Amino acid sequence: MPDIWKKAVVTPVHKKGPTTAVSTYRPISVMCVPCKILERVVVSKINNHLIENNILCSKQHGFVRGHSTCTNLLESLNDWTLNAQENCYTAVIYVDFSKAFDVVQHDKLFARLHSYGIGGSLLDWIVNLFSNRTFCTKINNLLSKIADLICGVIQGSVIGPLMFLIYS
Repeated sequence: MPDIWKKAVVTPVHKKGPTTAVSTYRPISVMCVPCKILERVVVSKINNHLIENNILCSKQHGFVRGHSTCTNLLESLNDWTLNAQENCYTAVIYVDFSKAFDVVQHDKLFARLHSYGIGGSLLDWIVNLFSNRTFCTKINNLLSKIADLICGVIQGSVIGPLMFLIYS
């Protein structure tokens, strides 16, 4: 994979709230379009593999086609209603994964991919995709120093959400 495809320019985009708080911005990575197209092909193949081999948990809603936070909430509400009708207790635990994309350890991700039957040249390509990645931050017309991506999934990529799903 050409090194130029592994460079991202991160632009902070304001979500809502005070513009002076860093937490009110989300990073958007501007990346190479041909790489994103290739990633889409790879994601399609990996998704098919995960579905055909029944690797994904049926309760998984994030980053799964046809599922969303809405379908998760509807399924949960249904379960809670059934429990209430049967006089069963229901415990609900909420987990904040807001920074989870940033802490994915690459070596553990690659091991998980291998354990799911993803190997050979496809795994080599993914390892290459995650290796020697760099990024800088752009605010107005100013660019930060270039930094190495040493962990986390690739923000703004097509493959990032799927890699997080596999890792989690």
